[in-house]
Amino acid sequence: MRKKVLISLCIIALICISCNEFNTAIPQASSTISNSKENGFYLSTANKLQTGDLDIIDSVWIEKVWHYKVIKGEKRKVALSSNNQIVLKLKKTSKQFKKSEYFLEWKIEEKHFGNLGSGNGVYMIRYPKNTKIDTLHFLLHQANDKSTIDIGTFVNVSKLVIE
Repeated sequence: MRKKVLISLCIIALICISCNEFNTAIPQASSTISNSKENGFYLSTANKLQTGDLDIIDSVWIEKVWHYKVIKGEKRKVALSSNNQIVLKLKKTSKQFKKSEYFLEWKIEEKHFGNLGSGNGVYMIRYPKNTKIDTLHFLLHQANDKSTIDIGTFVNVSKLVIE
């Protein structure tokens, strides 16, 4: 019995040691505009054109798609993708929309690009580099009553070309 316990503890220790502690999910997203700028991912800020029926969006920015790459099980390196992404941060006052219930009870959609994924406390979706779309229109869908609420329209200033 003692030998089985010892072998079990060795297996658990081996599993814990061999697991890497870095989140290597693709894509990652910066948790704030400041973090995005500090790490060199930031491209532009989307400015609010119109507040929707529910004012829960704190900020929207465009950044490069990135993820962590583990090197030799110890070091992590940031790897950039050739794509960009829209990142949306909700105001702290929007406690009625729990992050743990995202996609189960509610979800956010951008009118042109589809449903946003979530991670690192923000919501994001791919934003093609060659897109001509500069206006971002966000909708919130609630599963319980199948309602859709307009939560704001933003413009990506970097896409506007003044001729």
